[in-house]
Amino acid sequence: MKIIRTRQRPFLIVVDVFFTVLAWVGLLYLLVRGLWPLLDSHDGPRIDGTFFDALGTLQIYLWVALFNAVVLISWARYQQRKSRSFAQRRLPAPVADDEGLSKSFKLTGDRLERLRTPGSMIIHNNQDGDISHVVPHFVPVDPALQPPPLAPLEHPLVIRLPSEDDGKDTVNHL
Repeated sequence: MKIIRTRQRPFLIVVDVFFTVLAWVGLLYLLVRGLWPLLDSHDGPRIDGTFFDALGTLQIYLWVALFNAVVLISWARYQQRKSRSFAQRRLPAPVADDEGLSKSFKLTGDRLERLRTPGSMIIHNNQDGDISHVVPHFVPVDPALQPPPLAPLEHPLVIRLPSEDDGKDTVNHL
């Protein structure tokens, strides 16, 4: 099982540690307060104490445990809903086609083709954010001078690396 650990801000770590220590101190206080009178009496351990006293103490513990469970489950559900809406906001932006790009940046056909060429370039914008001109930093190669594309391999090998689920290395021929 993989646990994803993210860094927390120092203030949140202090708050988390404070409430954890407070919860442990509260639990220990309730345990000592409830069990100490049973063990410390002048006549020795008081096992024959009233049954209803023990049930009252146990009932307080159960109410505290139920309250903690409700708080923790509510917080987990809130975080789950919050993360679901956060993931929807992080969806990738829709892909814009040539017409959408041309309208958005007020591009002419020549500038759009120049932007599509590979390589590095400087794009200058005007005051409105539209593209005013493009300066490429490469010399385009004539397609007739380019070498032919590489031929595909006859029997390509696909190497499948082991995952956590299986411990085998396999090599498949396509």
